[in-house]
Amino acid sequence: MQRSFIAAGLLGLAFVSNAAFAEDAKIPHAAQGVWAEGGKCHGSTVTITANTLRYKGGKPEAVYFAPKESPRGYGAIHYVQEGNVDNFEYAADKDQMIYNPEGFGMGKSVLYTRCR
Repeated sequence: MQRSFIAAGLLGLAFVSNAAFAEDAKIPHAAQGVWAEGGKCHGSTVTITANTLRYKGGKPEAVYFAPKESPRGYGAIHYVQEGNVDNFEYAADKDQMIYNPEGFGMGKSVLYTRCR
């Protein structure tokens, strides 16, 4: 009987934690929109919503936001799916995205600017 209460309590805590995580991890409104590499908005773009990222015409993928996670001190947008190391850093002070195709500190970063 006691085990049932403990299991139910832990399960309830997991649901509450997931709901809180989902709300806190939404992409900030200021970072949402259409972005293009080097400002080339007539070409392939990246579209970011509150919880998805569509990379250059691909299918929308689930993402989350981690504030102040990047080595530069910016917030970072990560894929929910495990195994994807690439990420976007949102530089709010410059309204720019920095794409790290191989993850933080690996390879060359690519600057994305907002399409208006």
